[in-house]
Amino acid sequence: PADLGCATSNGRHGGEFGGVAGNQSDAATGRGKQQFDTCQRNHRGQMSMMPLTAAFVVSNRTVWEQAHACIQNLPVRLAVEQGMEQSEPAEADALLDRIERHRVDVVLVEASRIAIPLEEFIRRLGNTASQPAVFVLNPDASPELILEALRAGANESLYPPLAETLRDALQRLSAARSKGGSDTSRALGKIFGFLSARGGCGATTFVVHIATDLARQVKQPTLLADFDFEAGLLRFLMKSKNTYSVRDAIDNLHRMDSSLWKALVSTLADKLDVIPAPDEVAAKHAPGREEMTHLMRFIRSTYQLSIIDFGRSISTAALDSLPELETLYLVTTPDQTTLERAQRTIQQMEERGFSGNRVKVLLNRAHGRKKNDLDAIEKTLGRPCEAVFRNDHLSLYDAYSEIGRAHV
Repeated sequence: PADLGCATSNGRHGGEFGGVAGNQSDAATGRGKQQFDTCQRNHRGQMSMMPLTAAFVVSNRTVWEQAHACIQNLPVRLAVEQGMEQSEPAEADALLDRIERHRVDVVLVEASRIAIPLEEFIRRLGNTASQPAVFVLNPDASPELILEALRAGANESLYPPLAETLRDALQRLSAARSKGGSDTSRALGKIFGFLSARGGCGATTFVVHIATDLARQVKQPTLLADFDFEAGLLRFLMKSKNTYSVRDAIDNLHRMDSSLWKALVSTLADKLDVIPAPDEVAAKHAPGREEMTHLMRFIRSTYQLSIIDFGRSISTAALDSLPELETLYLVTTPDQTTLERAQRTIQQMEERGFSGNRVKVLLNRAHGRKKNDLDAIEKTLGRPCEAVFRNDHLSLYDAYSEIGRAHV
């Protein structure tokens, strides 16, 4: 059915479901049910795929049309697209530079469209920061072309019809990366998110001081990002003069690369990069799921360590970011209303399939609480508290003053 986004007119589906025309209605019904079930499986696979960023270097019309038709219904963003007719080595260098800047996950390439040997092209891709997978798309099923691609180190060597084979290959790559099963995925950085069960629990306070101290210790570029689209405070607390925000990054994902990203963030002491939430009311609308995932993946490819403030209460931005997070720290206070909200937040994350051991609870403002109180709180939440913090307004004031002096 068209609404499931499942093409059944290509060669493989036609052979599988078209078969020999028969008069038996039950056989036709059986084939129809089989086709519908397969479409449902394909649709579920597309919906569960983690988004990928791709480079597309193809000029053969048949390959180009079939590959484009395949990825239209998949969460694949084309960041680089180039047909390299009569290309010179200098153009190959420029292509490799664009792939490097856009941090792509996969390169779909027709071997005849690059002027340097395929083996050298793949080797140089492996030396880039993102180390993309390479899918060689051949115009036909030539054994020589397939063998050449595999010997050169390509991850896949595909040829028309591409509707199923390319889709399946992209889904395998997406699954491997989401599980950390590839070399590239292992090279990606870690994102630690912080979320308040309700307003005033202190997540932003934790984020500011953890990111500042972390950057001081690791002595490498570290990101502090504000994804609180309701009441983002990082711009004020960090005294950032940057006029750009995460909304600008989201709106420019189609052309995002390292140079554009550096223009959007402000770099403070100890190589701490800060990108605040938007100030303008019109820019505060939440991003879509694929937008969040693409941006999170770009952040992971740029920084080894990132700290993100998701603000107060569970948001679509926080939920859509869960697969890319190393850990989400949920900040709560001991009052019953906040604990109930924290409990609901944990349930929502678990319903999204976020592993329970990746949600850590931080209990704030627990001054004077006895062990029996803590046991009751942990029973309410259904998990232990990772850490317990008491009120210390004077130390907090001194710490904020130190941050202000460091970043003015």
